[in-house]
Amino acid sequence: MSQCSLQTDVGTISDRKCILSSDISRDCSSSKGVQYGSSAEEHRSRGDVSQISGPSGAVHNITPLSQTGFKDPASIGHGQQISIMSIEVLALNRGDLRPDPRYDAIECITLTIQNDANTGQLSWSSTFVLLHNDQDGESTRNYNGLIGCEVFKAKDEISLLQMFIWFVRMCDPDILVGWEIQGFSLGILAERAANLGLGLLREISRIPTNKELSQALANSAGKEVKINPSETVMEQLVIDDEWGRTHGSGIHVDGRIVLNLWRIMRSEVKLGIYTVEAVSEAVLKRKVPQIPWRTLTQWFTNRCGKNKHLCLEYCIRRAQLNLEIMDQLDLVNRTSELARVFGIDFFSVLSRGSQYRVESMLLRIAHSQNFLLLSPSREQVATQPAMQCLPLVMEPESRFYTDPVVVLDFQSLYPSMIIAYNLCYSTCLGKVVSDNPKVFGVTTLNLDLMSLKGQQNSLTFTPNGIMFLPSKIRPGVLPRLLDEILSTRIMIKQSMKKLLPTQKVLERVLNARQLALKLISNVTYGYTAAGFSGRMPCAEIADSIVQCGRKTLESAINFVNTNAKWNAQVVYGDTDSMFVLLKGRTKSEAFEIGEEIADAITELNPHPVTLKMEKVYHPCVLMTKKRYVGYSYENINQETPKFDAKGIETVRRDSCAAVSKTLEKSLRILFESHDVSQVKAYLQRQWRKIISGRISFQDFIFAKEVRLGSYSARASVLPPAAIVATKAMALDPRAEPRYGERIPYIVVHGELGARLVDMVVDPHALVHPSSELRLHDVYYITKQIIPALQRVFGLIGVDLNAWYNDLPRVSRPSFTKRSVPRCLLKVSYDNYETDNGLTRTLVNSHTIDHYYLSQHCLVCGDLVPAASSTCGNCSTSRDLVGTIVLGRLSFLERQFKHLIEICRHCGGGNEADLEEGLGCVSPACLVYYERNKIQRERKAAIIAAEQSGLLQLQYLH
Repeated sequence: MSQCSLQTDVGTISDRKCILSSDISRDCSSSKGVQYGSSAEEHRSRGDVSQISGPSGAVHNITPLSQTGFKDPASIGHGQQISIMSIEVLALNRGDLRPDPRYDAIECITLTIQNDANTGQLSWSSTFVLLHNDQDGESTRNYNGLIGCEVFKAKDEISLLQMFIWFVRMCDPDILVGWEIQGFSLGILAERAANLGLGLLREISRIPTNKELSQALANSAGKEVKINPSETVMEQLVIDDEWGRTHGSGIHVDGRIVLNLWRIMRSEVKLGIYTVEAVSEAVLKRKVPQIPWRTLTQWFTNRCGKNKHLCLEYCIRRAQLNLEIMDQLDLVNRTSELARVFGIDFFSVLSRGSQYRVESMLLRIAHSQNFLLLSPSREQVATQPAMQCLPLVMEPESRFYTDPVVVLDFQSLYPSMIIAYNLCYSTCLGKVVSDNPKVFGVTTLNLDLMSLKGQQNSLTFTPNGIMFLPSKIRPGVLPRLLDEILSTRIMIKQSMKKLLPTQKVLERVLNARQLALKLISNVTYGYTAAGFSGRMPCAEIADSIVQCGRKTLESAINFVNTNAKWNAQVVYGDTDSMFVLLKGRTKSEAFEIGEEIADAITELNPHPVTLKMEKVYHPCVLMTKKRYVGYSYENINQETPKFDAKGIETVRRDSCAAVSKTLEKSLRILFESHDVSQVKAYLQRQWRKIISGRISFQDFIFAKEVRLGSYSARASVLPPAAIVATKAMALDPRAEPRYGERIPYIVVHGELGARLVDMVVDPHALVHPSSELRLHDVYYITKQIIPALQRVFGLIGVDLNAWYNDLPRVSRPSFTKRSVPRCLLKVSYDNYETDNGLTRTLVNSHTIDHYYLSQHCLVCGDLVPAASSTCGNCSTSRDLVGTIVLGRLSFLERQFKHLIEICRHCGGGNEADLEEGLGCVSPACLVYYERNKIQRERKAAIIAAEQSGLLQLQYLH
């Protein structure tokens, strides 16, 4: 299927210009839509008692500056001339099931359209709401409260889909975008239309085949159109592209680009889960609610106009949110700049790999020098010699370093090797052997060594025994390409420094271009080393690049270690960088020596090989290969250090937040105080919180990628995330996760001897106020937190298991310490009469659990039988019990009301919905976990008050 693309001519070098052709005709209103939703107040615990204490004041900027946009580039040119349509859909559901296009009708389609205007004008956007109106006599003024959008009604579902087709054709967008394009948005529209006998994807394309429908839509402009079923092709399979299904959208519309936004976000930002709520909070710094389908259906079908407006506003907000995220990340403009630099079409920047980009630029240079590129077959690629050289990765001296460690890095090492030694396909003479023909990548090379007689001194011999011609005899294609790329990037960065502070738009455009050049230079080596699926792999060239880089790094390490002036020692080296320990030196001395080392080694190497001093670690911990952490300083005037980690749990996503928070905070305490006792006190304080339940469940959620269909049939069990996904699919087939989707799960207590896979559940199952599941605190402490910390603190002789075993198992009394079945409760008020003069007593019903279950006294904390809430001594003091129990209940009531106000302000529903647990269920929101936790404790406090004779039973009902 063809996509709306950037027109390029591979054979033409000088005239390669990237022009996105789009004929945009607009008859719709140009009024701007109002942005719904505002930043919700984030609930923060006070006194450090309700969640794991992480580093204070640490703000992690997960969105790189190069991906942050400012405004459209229309003010500095003609803009991108691209129109985008964001599509979100509301379909009614059945019970707790997700909408199924086979049974559930489409009720509402929200469209938000954004277009780059002409020179000197800003882009505009409009929002349209297409409704299926099945309520007779419903007037348009019922939707006047939806400010900033236009509402259109259709009398039936077929007319609604026809209206959508008409809008797409009228607005003629270049890009169709939805958050989850396969299961919802355009995907569910196409599936529903197929079930109704309408080929929707074909009709919204730019090359429609149904001429009668096209003419009717153009003439009637939204009026009812009768479709001849015999002329409608049933779309039996909407997602017909296997690669697109697992890596893109899988949905193709001829002439238009279809973007699956959540998949694009996986490469844009680094998050645990990629729901629209999590991405919005990370990118826009705004909380948005996630309303269950059951609640949306109840709101939409409710005769109350307020609830229906809430539902429509929620859908409108979703459609607008897609474009806001794209604007903030500058996705369209940045991708357009990358396409211009690479010389490829817009969609290929997002969908194709690095080899496609390299080859696009390599072709233009090669053609200008009368070279053609080889196109090997799969058999040739599979049978070529394997690569033998590896980069230098030293095993570090694993310990805690209190002296400064200087990190020096070779700037663009592999591109520099290609340029410095003229390494290229066109300059390679093969191995220094007399055999002919010589193996050369996927082909052979015939060369008579006698023809090189007398030129031995002018040839370049790489450490792995490969000969290359010098640049004075034949300049290589790859060196020329990389030299132009690096010099152009330097020129662009110098131009950026001369910009005025007000030229933010031009700065963003130039920054995107230099980023594109950086990306292409870094992946050029990979083009020669792609031995599995490469376009033109060559083991001889790839090994030469690696071996030259390794030799350069080894020479630099030997030079530093043998120089008595610096008295330095290289403690770690990795591919293109080395870590130099300077014992007994200060931070300022480390910067001076680091600059001297960089200048000296740069002079020893040919141009353009450059060694730069990157930063100084003081102090730091080197654990093992590619795993280290420390306080880094990037310049001598930097006062506040930066916590810099690589390869450990603080930056990895295969653990939970509780592990990363405790590890980072522990390391910060160690770096700042050098006192292990302070680390011990902090960790034991956090462990007591976990044991006593004074935590947020959000910190204990794992999120792993699930790829159903790729697991071995011989595997005994599936990964935990896949198990949670299959459980959800058993209840709802439409809940199947997309390929590579990160599924959250949490570990709870199970039966004695239960396996880990038997104790993983969806977080909502634990968080729900009526849940009787308990967090598996022992697992998280002994299997997650302690092993991660032991790998670091074990280097200084600390035994964290001993610290944990020494921890007193004392926890404060909690109203939810143990879930007690209602049948075990016996309420006796000692002839205490209620207001109506009656004595209330529950029937005594015992099971065997009654004789060994126990809980803590609510007043003093002593153990009491499960059927009692206070011990014998405390129960005699009714005033004391009443003060503590009712005081706690009053506090929880105030907290719950405060959290409800936050959720209502965010748009998560009304108070009645939240009371019933039907409001926002966003797993990315801290308030959601805190609200349900308070609600659970509140209900338990009410039961405790009843047991103490302080409340009547009707309080619960």
